[in-house]
Amino acid sequence: MKNKKLNREKILSCGFEVDGENFIRREKILNQMTLTIIIDAGGCVTTKIFDADGEPYTLHLVEGANGKFVGSVKAEHERVLKNIYEQCFDDEIFKSAQTLKIIEYIREKFSDEPEFLWEKFPNFAIFRRKGNRKWYALIASIPKKYLRLGDDEEIEILNLRVEPQELDKIFDGEKYFRGWHMNKKSRMTLLLNETLTLEEIFARLEKSYRLVSN
Repeated sequence: MKNKKLNREKILSCGFEVDGENFIRREKILNQMTLTIIIDAGGCVTTKIFDADGEPYTLHLVEGANGKFVGSVKAEHERVLKNIYEQCFDDEIFKSAQTLKIIEYIREKFSDEPEFLWEKFPNFAIFRRKGNRKWYALIASIPKKYLRLGDDEEIEILNLRVEPQELDKIFDGEKYFRGWHMNKKSRMTLLLNETLTLEEIFARLEKSYRLVSN
């Protein structure tokens, strides 16, 4: 399913067992059928249904197949899959490799998790210091045109605190931008598309963290 990432801890708590590199669970449906669910390490879900005699049942996969029993199997199959995606997968908002590494770095360095505060903007996440609750980083997915870089294609960005005099020196409209949708004197925007190295981003992230200490 799009924008979903398998959570190993959740899947094991949902009754799945490890089978080589896969996870597997078998359960009874409609009192007489056995549904086998297999999820590989990449999160791909496949299912098999067997009837009471142990024979494969596939009518629920046939386009145009109808009838009360087939309809019941389809409905139950969809219900189980929906529950698995809700219970065993996490939402994966961001895609950029740099973005995911930055989120992991923040977890390890500052023990902070992304906070999604705005229902209207589900792809905006902030990180805040525990002591004063001031945010030091914002990750968002926005259209390129918002930074005057092109069209409606989405890009992932990182907004950080910065000293005004430093931003005046490094602002170039290619690697460093004045804070998008924020204070353009004390916030800057970075592209998370390999334009900057992770080392440089981490250094500026740590500085942003220190700038919101008071």
